[in-house]
Amino acid sequence: MRSIPLRRTWALAPAGLLTVGLSACVDGGSPQSLDSDRAAEMVVVEPASDAAELAEQMQAAQEKAGTTHMEMSYGGELADRAGMSGNVAALDASFTEQDAELRMSMDVMGMDMEVIVLDGTVYLAMPGQGEGTYVSLSFDEMAAEPMLAGPLESMESMDAAAQVEAMTGAVTSFEHTGTERVGGVDASLYTMTLDPSRLETVPAGLAALGGQAGETTVDYAVAPDGLPVEIEVTTEVNGEELVVESVFSRWGEPLDIEAPTDEDVMPYSDIAP
Repeated sequence: MRSIPLRRTWALAPAGLLTVGLSACVDGGSPQSLDSDRAAEMVVVEPASDAAELAEQMQAAQEKAGTTHMEMSYGGELADRAGMSGNVAALDASFTEQDAELRMSMDVMGMDMEVIVLDGTVYLAMPGQGEGTYVSLSFDEMAAEPMLAGPLESMESMDAAAQVEAMTGAVTSFEHTGTERVGGVDASLYTMTLDPSRLETVPAGLAALGGQAGETTVDYAVAPDGLPVEIEVTTEVNGEELVVESVFSRWGEPLDIEAPTDEDVMPYSDIAP
């Protein structure tokens, strides 16, 4: 399994900004066409029979690939009313047990936010801090901060495999619906419905709804080797639809993530209450 710090960090950013947008009221990355090296090394998996098997296949494929780029966007009536429709988050991340690396940037309702994780340190650039200013903190400090602890606990991660694994207890139906050309690959399609009242971990992008989500449908497009290509989560809140789409690409490509310069970093201990 992947490290807890990586899971927690993937959860942090979109949950926080979604709270801002929804309380106030993608198209995705490059096509995931297979290069010759990946095609030669690909281990094709059989269609998953249930959510647990899908999670296992995704996890093995993600760990083999090592890195990914993901873009997440919101749509539907609720997102429209909250001013959040369109591209919201772009993320580059590694899946290694040690030395997890991550960079996520967002623009929601005109507010910019960035999260960088390197060498066990989290750097946050959030609205109100001043342009080019980051707060640095440890995972323990992040978990202890009331405004950040909620998103950390309410979402296990935006890691597709970990998310499926955490949702298995809430699945009311699971179906492999066939194959289709998606993102440059012949993807297996799955549809899964969830009973939100049985969720231990809220799907990525829905943590801020505070348990108000109705029956939720998750549609997956998965590459032949088990890597997620597209995930679409659809739910309804007080009669309004919310759709969260995640598109994955650049599996296995090197990451180029750098920490902010020292002069642009303020330790969290300097501003903590």
